[in-house]
Amino acid sequence: MKKIALTLLASLLAAAAAFADEPAEAPAADAQAPVRMITEATFPPYEFRQGTDVVGIDVEICKAIAAELGRGLVVEDVEFDSVLPSLIAGKAELAAAGITVTEDRKMKVDFSVPYVRTGIVLVYAKAAPCEDGASAAGKRIGVQNGTTSADYVREQLGQEPEMFDSPASAFAALKQGKVDVVIADIDPAKNLIKGEPDYDISDFLTVEEYAVAIKKGQPELLATVNKVIEGLQDSGRLDEIVDEWTAKADALQSAGEAAE
Repeated sequence: MKKIALTLLASLLAAAAAFADEPAEAPAADAQAPVRMITEATFPPYEFRQGTDVVGIDVEICKAIAAELGRGLVVEDVEFDSVLPSLIAGKAELAAAGITVTEDRKMKVDFSVPYVRTGIVLVYAKAAPCEDGASAAGKRIGVQNGTTSADYVREQLGQEPEMFDSPASAFAALKQGKVDVVIADIDPAKNLIKGEPDYDISDFLTVEEYAVAIKKGQPELLATVNKVIEGLQDSGRLDEIVDEWTAKADALQSAGEAAE
């Protein structure tokens, strides 16, 4: 009897061990969990705050991606230089923050097909024109942390820029005389000088492309992201999104100026 009991116990333990060795299935709820997007919400019209919500062109693109996956979307707002490190660390599934595709970044993350062609420009006081890179060399140049504007100053002008947490902060420093010129992407630069008749922007210093970033090693997710972006482009919906959120960012800027 003791031998039978021991044999039965051994059989049960072996079955339990075999079951434990099988990979556990992910909980069904995970497939329905919201897609996590990470961004930096001081970059209108691509991402900015409307009340407590983060909204903009990039948010609408990521909502469309989440809808294609049959999921909702949650957005986390961090400093720009934390966006890609947070994505790589697995804190989000999508990163969209007006992120320029560069060879260095392509080594760290995978990028979607580009959804916008853009570039960086100089923002300057009309009283002290600064219309190209050569005329900016040697001046105090304000840029946003972690951006291609900062890379441009270091790599093309051979100097260290003055760092700020947003293009708006850099522009405020320009108005206060703390920097001589600001370099920023064209869309936020245009937004900065609205209602500012004493300031202007240059022609493009560089031509760049924005794309959605995802953590490496996720070909199915990348294929879905590309499918959605290409669909938005082909249908004309992306142009509608850009027009809609550019107008809303402009209206918000105008309301802020009226309140001052």
